[in-house]
Amino acid sequence: MSIYVVGSSKNTFLPLDGFRTKFLVDQKHEGDNIDFLNGFMCELTGLYYMWKHCTDDVVGLEHYRRYLCYNGAQPIPEAMARKLLETNDVLCTTVTYPYRTPVKKYLINNGKADATMNFITVLGAIYGKAYSDHCLNYINGDTHILGNMFIAKKELADKYCDYLFKAMTMYMASEAKNHRPLQPRICGYLSEFLLGAYLSWNGKRIYRLGLRMI
Repeated sequence: MSIYVVGSSKNTFLPLDGFRTKFLVDQKHEGDNIDFLNGFMCELTGLYYMWKHCTDDVVGLEHYRRYLCYNGAQPIPEAMARKLLETNDVLCTTVTYPYRTPVKKYLINNGKADATMNFITVLGAIYGKAYSDHCLNYINGDTHILGNMFIAKKELADKYCDYLFKAMTMYMASEAKNHRPLQPRICGYLSEFLLGAYLSWNGKRIYRLGLRMI
């Protein structure tokens, strides 16, 4: 089991146990990587590297200041994560907005609505209208998975990464073709707010963990 905890050399991390590894976005990485896209990708830079280089049977992603927790404030231990994955497909944490405010309203208020719709259009071109409609319905709900953070079996993570980075490559090409500059961190935002749509579309069993914030 391996969890990549994404941050920079300037950040303070919790003491990490044996299966958590720092992924520092301000350092160069050997082999296949997207370090040069970190300004747009955020934690997805670490996710990509994990996809291409990690061979553990269970993998995950956390942030230097956010950790997935179970029954308290301590980051979830390996034995508990493995036990939960016996009856669930993915472990994550979710955010539900007060007063049942749609996720779409949050995206509008934070200037991400146009980029989100452009990305969903690309998803529709790749995976069909039924899937893009599902994504639209998802952002009209009030809940999303926080921070692209999850723990899952490597097989599921690989399938998600194959889907995600194919879509992101086409999205960035579409934005460039239409002379729309990419916003900073935008790919990280888009994937965060649509991870739940991917999981629900594929019928994945989600276990919602707590969150430890630094």
